[in-house]
Formats: sequence, C-alpha cells, structure tokens
Amino acid sequence: MKGILGILASLTIAAMLITTANAQTAAQSIDKPFIHPMWTGVWQGNLDGVPAVTLTLADDAGEANSTIVFHAIKNENGHAYSFSTEPHTLIHPRVEGNTLSFQVIRGNGSAEVLNMSVELNKEGNVQFTCSNCGPDGSHAELERTQ
Repeated sequence: MKGILGILASLTIAAMLITTANAQTAAQSIDKPFIHPMWTGVWQGNLDGVPAVTLTLADDAGEANSTIVFHAIKNENGHAYSFSTEPHTLIHPRVEGNTLSFQVIRGNGSAEVLNMSVELNKEGNVQFTCSNCGPDGSHAELERTQ
C-alpha cells in the first residue's frame, strides 16, 4: 500500500510540475505590450476638415489598451459633418519595426475581421491602412493630436 501511495504522490507532483511549466510557457508566449512613447497618444485623420478616424493608443498599468473610432462623414451644401460613429477595440496589436498592425471586428452585426496597420513616417505622422476595407482597401494619414 505504501508503494502505491508513493507512486500516486510522485505522479501528482509530476503533474503539478508539468502544469506549472505549461503555465509559465503560456505566460511567456503572450505578446508583451507594444506601447512605446513614440506610439502612445491620440492620432486623428480628417476628411473635409472633420475628424474621420481617431486612434487612441495607451499603456495603462503595463497593458496595451487601445481603440479606433470611425466617423461617417456627409457633405451637404459645402458643409461636412459626422453623422455616425463606430468605436472599436484593437485586437492582437503587434509592432514590427515602425509598423503597428492590429485587427478590429467590423461591427453592425458582422463578425468580419478587418486587418489594419499604421506606419510611422519621417514627419512624425502615421499612414493608416485597412487592407480588407473595400475593394481597394482604405488609406489615410493620421496626425498626433495629444
């Protein structure tokens, strides 16, 4: 009986060690926050003088917490205005060189994943691209406002 209890105890300890090792490996494979001072802030792109897209990149408590807001713009009688707003949370943000890539869910009942990126340029602005927003994608230059 002592032999069986010893084997069971050994197996239990081994299982606990494997579980702990797997948890540590999983924790190490999670992307570290991408936020760096060159990225943090509020970035905005305008259309006809009206905000059309606002990207907010933050690093609160060591975690990347970021949003992008799209504003639908109408221009009537030479006066542009925003008539609809769609806020989204960035999913899977990652940095490679001077490009921040992320995804958002299209929304409005759709589960489509949109692939987006912003690339820092020499002027200190970012070039926004959505590779699968429409047949030709979507592009805009965003300036840091804060």
